[in-house]
Amino acid sequence: MHRMAAGISAAAIRVYRNMQNRNVPQFCRTLAAVVSLASAALLPATLQAQASLKCQVQPQTLAAMHHCYRPLLVFSPRGDNAALRAQIQNLDNDADDMMDRFVLLTPILADSHGYQPPLDSPHALLPGTEMASIRRRFQVPDGTFLVLLLEENGAVALRSSHPVSTDRLNALIDTMPDRKIERQRKDAY
Repeated sequence: MHRMAAGISAAAIRVYRNMQNRNVPQFCRTLAAVVSLASAALLPATLQAQASLKCQVQPQTLAAMHHCYRPLLVFSPRGDNAALRAQIQNLDNDADDMMDRFVLLTPILADSHGYQPPLDSPHALLPGTEMASIRRRFQVPDGTFLVLLLEENGAVALRSSHPVSTDRLNALIDTMPDRKIERQRKDAY
């Protein structure tokens, strides 16, 4: 909650400073910052890009992500694992790119102790039974750190035993046939 509040406050400050740089009167700057802060606080913390209206915003199963998202499965022994934190930081640094490409961080934790969700990146924390099922499906032992990028059809596109940079994810995703189709839409990035 503290991290979410910090992010909302930072957004309100950016609005205020942006208007200050444009010589907007003090009253208008303050009002815009308050409106920005209030509207952001009312939005759900899980707001993220949605591939289409048929897709769940917060899927609870890997099957629900099929043809909607590109799940980035991050298997980790613990929620406070350094490699997991590094992967989350990578994604947060380029959250807009991840949203544009419908990448959904999906941590698969053997022990969720100490897990901190990303500040900005789209993510889904699945129920423990679903995480265990995914571990069995991909044959990943509990003590292993592993990153798998799945295509929208569920095929494994990338497998890495180390955190993956967003540049590498972007380059790989941008070569996928369905991404090429997505980019032809008028509102695509």
